[in-house]
Amino acid sequence: MGPSTIRHILITGQRRTRTYIIERELTLAEGRSYGVAEIVSQIRTSRQNLMNTALFVDVSVTPCNWEGDSLDIAVDVKERWYWWPFLYIRPIDRNWNVWIDQYDLSLDRVNYGLKLKGDNITGRNDKLNIWLLKGYTEQVTVKYFNPFADRSLRHGYGLEVSESRNREVNYSTRANRQQFFKDDARFLRRQGHAALTYSYRKGSVDRHTARLGIWWDRIDDTIRAMNPGFFRSGLDRVTYPELQYSYQHFDVDYIPYPLKGRTVEFNFLKRGLGGPMNLWQFDLKVARHWTLPLRSYFSTMVDATVKLPFRQSFVNQPFLGYSDDFLRGLEYYVVDGVAGGYMRNTLRKEIGRIDLRTGLRSRTYAVIPFRFYAKLYGDAGYVHARDNLAGNTLGNRLLYSGGVGLDVLTIYDWVLRIEYSFNQLRENALFVHKFSQ
Repeated sequence: MGPSTIRHILITGQRRTRTYIIERELTLAEGRSYGVAEIVSQIRTSRQNLMNTALFVDVSVTPCNWEGDSLDIAVDVKERWYWWPFLYIRPIDRNWNVWIDQYDLSLDRVNYGLKLKGDNITGRNDKLNIWLLKGYTEQVTVKYFNPFADRSLRHGYGLEVSESRNREVNYSTRANRQQFFKDDARFLRRQGHAALTYSYRKGSVDRHTARLGIWWDRIDDTIRAMNPGFFRSGLDRVTYPELQYSYQHFDVDYIPYPLKGRTVEFNFLKRGLGGPMNLWQFDLKVARHWTLPLRSYFSTMVDATVKLPFRQSFVNQPFLGYSDDFLRGLEYYVVDGVAGGYMRNTLRKEIGRIDLRTGLRSRTYAVIPFRFYAKLYGDAGYVHARDNLAGNTLGNRLLYSGGVGLDVLTIYDWVLRIEYSFNQLRENALFVHKFSQ
């Protein structure tokens, strides 16, 4: 069978999203001819690109009206909700287990307030976030980002302003755990920043982002006395420029929960210009995902980081256990350091699907899908800790852990991870995480 020509691309379902934003993610074009195998492949890639924009709950890309050597392509999208004004309440600790086990669900360690989250507010996949928070951290943040600000749909920009203050501060690490000091009578730390962002994205796979801004950070004299190395040279305040560049290569089926493909992420951070704040940080993360028979999947991810010079202030040394950088099974601990990395290996098998009918008269929310994946995993990592003091025994040694778990995946990139993990310290526990992979 010879090549077939695409007569028309028929796009339906969008209310807010501009048509040209959808068209830029399609790898098929009107008036061009393709072989049948190429049409099938490009339909799959086009749907993958559209889902990875995070604009849609679901997307279908299908051939239709196939007559002789020509056909149409039908693209139907189900848009996500654009505005999310909601009451916000969330514990500040690194994970739910720490909050429950070490702080007994203390409400003193909870942030609450209002968040206005706007996605795709002008139909160009631009985002607006306004945070008004109280509780553990008093914070005001305004952030806007438009990834496609010009006619070529390659260049974007963003701006953000944020200021926060705390009555409790993580001033040190002892016995592989964060140490906090609190004073209800006054604020012990005040932080803020203002920054501009530039982005470049020629296609759908490679993304470049640069951010330049000014940061300021001030601590109370009590914190400085408890840890003179909180900032270098025993200072109680620093103001510094910060430059960050990131490159992302996302060639996967679904960025929030990839089962096939590969990702490469490189991040460079320059904080300060010498003196009390001087950090050069390089981070490289590579992941590969394979599809196996019987709805099974295997993935491996390696993340390596170095911070130069090795002599750094306390605020620049967080390494493992913070944010999404941790070994599964060692969530109760943190490891500070200046160089190292970790590896995660995961074998998954899809064990069930449920399409929940909501009864809503909505083409987007009439049915909410749930996917269930059982998994086995093993992690390993190492951190070079130059100042490995105060009984911090997890630095400068090989770390490893493993376990079994269940992932629940549904709309809006929501992932619930339930994991029973074991570590080299002969500890085991049940851990629950949301959103992160």
